[in-house]
Amino acid sequence: MSQLLFHLPPFAADYSGVASVLHDLGGLVVIHDASGCTGSYTGYDEPRWFTSRSSVYCSGLREEDAILGNDEKLLDNIKRVVAEREFFFVAVVGSPVPMLVGFDFAGFANLIEAETGLPAIGFTTSGMPYYHVGMATAFKVLAERFVIDQRPPTPEGVNILGASPLDDFDAATLDAMIECLASVDIKPVSIWGQRSGLDAINRAAGASVNWVVSSAALPLARHMQERWGIPYVVGLPASPAATEQLLAALRRSANGIITTGSASARPTTSTNGSNVDICLLGEQLRMNSLRIALRCERPDAAVNVASFFSWDDGLAESGDSGLDGEEHAAEYLASLSPAVVVGDPLLRSLLPSHLQSRFIDEPHRAISGRLFRHSLVHRFHAEGARFASELLEAADAAR
Repeated sequence: MSQLLFHLPPFAADYSGVASVLHDLGGLVVIHDASGCTGSYTGYDEPRWFTSRSSVYCSGLREEDAILGNDEKLLDNIKRVVAEREFFFVAVVGSPVPMLVGFDFAGFANLIEAETGLPAIGFTTSGMPYYHVGMATAFKVLAERFVIDQRPPTPEGVNILGASPLDDFDAATLDAMIECLASVDIKPVSIWGQRSGLDAINRAAGASVNWVVSSAALPLARHMQERWGIPYVVGLPASPAATEQLLAALRRSANGIITTGSASARPTTSTNGSNVDICLLGEQLRMNSLRIALRCERPDAAVNVASFFSWDDGLAESGDSGLDGEEHAAEYLASLSPAVVVGDPLLRSLLPSHLQSRFIDEPHRAISGRLFRHSLVHRFHAEGARFASELLEAADAAR
């Protein structure tokens, strides 16, 4: 019952994570549902749906089809769509009802592949896990099915892993990141999450280094390191000092000097218990990067990170926490009693009534969908340093 929500809307689900990763790759994405899940993805979770083209097909699952298992109807519809347009692959993505009736996604994908001649993938998503689970699964499948093993190396080329709109990476953010790379003569080979097509994904094994920009992409980075020997660097350019450190790590990795890396050194300060200055609620890697910006301003700042989403203990400090649900989040905040809490505006409702913490909005699309899309600010470089200073001033004023 940990995922039972009383104050918050449903977060972006695993099927949205899969569909988001596949959006720009030229495939036919079939969401096997009765229209509600497809509507959640296209209407709320996927900002590109309103500004670009992608082929997402709702199976229109009906009660009789679910009970009687009328798979032939869905197969015929897919074959008709594939005959009308050219696609590179077909992906069939699950939702709660197919999960309940035990739909065989892998077997159905094999049938599509045999009937159409196109690569086909079945994703056993259920709508119960959050978006990061779907993203991680889709990244792994892409690496296994579409990355070409024997690729000519791309000297000083980088794969950007995990740049999904669900984690608020938009065109302006990507442009700023690519501009950063160009300043040290590193060029992107592929971007996993958006913008790159399947041809760029095909070439990913030739990159010199992977740049991980969301925690959901860490399993992909580790897989690519094990399979193709590509080192990876973790972090975001959250302040001028952090940007310099991050680019230096990417440059060293691209030159083969180190085999793995992180955008930040291990922290010199850990927080555990009360008297926390700032608690950052959001995607773990992004909030870790904001913590680095805070520490660049004030090395002894007591800062904790917590997240409902993908969690990696290797990125955590003492006192950080993965959150199981609303009740756990409220208990965690009460135990810390932070001066300042940063997170999506909807998370304000989780603050216990007795806390006097100041809440500062930092929207996250996977939580609030389109509600605060005009309030998104990119906390990179100088803007990240300015935001860090603002947070520290707010913490000082609250104590």
